[in-house]
Amino acid sequence: MTFTSAEREAIAAHSAALGLSADEYIRQTAAARALSWQRERETFHAMAQRRGCTADELVHRGTLTDNSH
Repeated sequence: MTFTSAEREAIAAHSAALGLSADEYIRQTAAARALSWQRERETFHAMAQRRGCTADELVHRGTLTDNSH
């Protein structure tokens, strides 16, 4: 995985402030974001199921569209 120099500096500074190695910081951060995404996705699908529709239908119902064309 390649990071820009600014990203490397930010990762190094934040991981050091937390007392973690850069590798451990990246692992924990990636895992936390992936698990959070998974929980949100599962919650969204459960909401759709309770409403008797698919997740795509729920998104479509909640989307504002401009039909003025």
